[in-house]
Amino acid sequence: MCSPVLALCAALTIGATALGQSASEDWSRFPSSKPPPQPPSDQSSFPSQPAPPAPATTAPPPSSSAKETATADASAKEGVVSTRERVIPGSEPHSPSTLGLSRQDPRNFRYTLATGGSLGVLHVSSPDLGRKGLLRLTATGEYFGSSNFPVRAASDTRSSGTFAVSYVLFDDLELYLSYTASANDNSISSPRLISSLGDVSLGGKFARKWTRGLYWGAEARITSFSSVGTQDVRSYAFGFAPKGILTYDVRERNPAIPLRAHANLGALLDSTRNLSQVRSLNAAEQYALSINRFQRIAFALAGEVPLPAVTPFLEYSISFPIGAGGVRGPDGAVRSVSSVLPQVVSLGAKVTAIKDLTFTAALDLGILRAVALGIPATPPWNLLVGVAFNVDLLQRSETKIVERTTKEKPSPEQPKTGKVGGLVRDSATQKPLPGVIVAMDGAGMPPVATDAESGRFLTHELPAGTVKLMAHKDGYRDAAQEVTLEAGKTASVDLSLEPTVKKTAFAIRVTSRNQPVAATVALRGPQEQEVPTSEGAPEPLRVETAPGKYAVSVVSPNHLAQAREVQIADGAEMPLAFDLKPKPERALVRVKDKRIDLLQQVRFAPGKATILAASFPMLEQLVDAIVKGGIKRLRIEGHTDNRGNRKANLRLSEDRAQAVADFLQKAGIDRDRLETVGYGDTHPVAPNLTARGREQNRRIELIVLEK
Repeated sequence: MCSPVLALCAALTIGATALGQSASEDWSRFPSSKPPPQPPSDQSSFPSQPAPPAPATTAPPPSSSAKETATADASAKEGVVSTRERVIPGSEPHSPSTLGLSRQDPRNFRYTLATGGSLGVLHVSSPDLGRKGLLRLTATGEYFGSSNFPVRAASDTRSSGTFAVSYVLFDDLELYLSYTASANDNSISSPRLISSLGDVSLGGKFARKWTRGLYWGAEARITSFSSVGTQDVRSYAFGFAPKGILTYDVRERNPAIPLRAHANLGALLDSTRNLSQVRSLNAAEQYALSINRFQRIAFALAGEVPLPAVTPFLEYSISFPIGAGGVRGPDGAVRSVSSVLPQVVSLGAKVTAIKDLTFTAALDLGILRAVALGIPATPPWNLLVGVAFNVDLLQRSETKIVERTTKEKPSPEQPKTGKVGGLVRDSATQKPLPGVIVAMDGAGMPPVATDAESGRFLTHELPAGTVKLMAHKDGYRDAAQEVTLEAGKTASVDLSLEPTVKKTAFAIRVTSRNQPVAATVALRGPQEQEVPTSEGAPEPLRVETAPGKYAVSVVSPNHLAQAREVQIADGAEMPLAFDLKPKPERALVRVKDKRIDLLQQVRFAPGKATILAASFPMLEQLVDAIVKGGIKRLRIEGHTDNRGNRKANLRLSEDRAQAVADFLQKAGIDRDRLETVGYGDTHPVAPNLTARGREQNRRIELIVLEK
């Protein structure tokens, strides 16, 4: 089975290399002083091109004398010889060198094959197929060597090579073929050297562009595996790997961010467990031949950054065995599947500084070191080096050279390009908009941005004709406009972007014991309003308002009121949830005209200003009294007994008054409405001679300053 495949791969490689060299010679040819040869008339497979005109010469008339002939020759020598070289549109190089390009140039990215044979990063596939008609070839070598792998006291060395070819048949269809050969040397395998030749994969990929920057597709691959120790066509296994693939190219949304992200999700189904029917294989032999006892679900993520000359990338992949409740290690011990899951992180870079060629270097790092029979071991590291070559089978580059001799100075070549300049405004305010990204759809040129002060823009040189402009800015709807561009001129255009209107609103929900209750919600701030909530309302109450800082209070019958301070931004929607506590049967707070009496003392830690949790229910009733009583200003006084240092007592009384104010502020009472003062032991209400009297003197008093 291997020999025909090897012959096919060799033939494809030799033919593609020859064709690539021919195309490369066409693209790199410099003009000579001789006219190029005419193409044969039977080459109908290439687009027909006009033959270059022969150089014009001045010939003497038949009746001229020798002197007239000499004069004509002299005139010809005095004429100007103009030579012009151009590339026929549509036949430009498909994968030029990226060296010297700007960081935002879209040509920095080059399409290459993943190790499986399809277009992608390293192990991860991509649904972005690139240019139709491109034949891509790649060769990848791998090396790994380590002691104590896959089990202790075992020494393992593995090398492999993969040759792959891919062709984009249609805009949305890619076909590919790959061939893999490997050799693994392990001190505990029998034989010690195991060679796996003839693993062949044939696959196809259907892909589409979903929206700007987002691509999706589906891929299916069939693989044949050679048997243990032989390439006999009567003994082999098959594998089938379907998967869904996604790619998001950030550059198409924001050219300033050169990032492409990929995701793959699929299944790995094979019958490699049937390759060896003579005896059971140990862990080293299963690793050498990639034999799996379980079918698997595979998931992978990748990101790559196309930069001038180099594209670094990062990948993560993991596979989950199906139906593996428990597995056994080489020592016979039962292990959990989670401890042996094949997980790999890949770091690498692609060098694209040479035309048509891409060099890849990467390192696979295994995350878990545990080994189980039936699940091939994951090596701690694996080095990969590869080279890729792109060939265009549908197009060729052809240079047209024009030579002309004339007595007069040739007129300058008329321009064939122009520019587009203009102004971008806010459709609501008619003010210039800075930082708007203006892209030229289909022009193949990088976008430009409007000026930070004037809102004006000017594009690069563009081919004359119809140009479609696309304008984008966060917070505005995208705008598009077509402009007819005349050669040698700058077209003027004004664009208006419509802002995406977002209303400022609160989403208010009032509950008690997680059940919606009827309440009145008061909003005090840039826009004051009171709104009711309903008992049993299934959805939060949406209240539109102006942006700014608000004091929000909630009052409900038979419940303790609550308050809160919030800041809402323009265009934001903020959820507000209040869970009210039922009003207790015993009231601990009583409001009089000029004071609020606390029927219990506020409990503090001895000698400190830390409020004990036992006083929290009473302070929650205090919040209820302030909100329902409409108290606008309140003074909090702190008092102590006469034991201890007088200055220390004064400071302690101030700190305790401040602690009560902090509690009220956290409960939603505006701090500007609260005053604090400490009197120490200077205002006793009982003699300090007894413990009862001293306890009465250690108190918090509340004075109403304004209602």
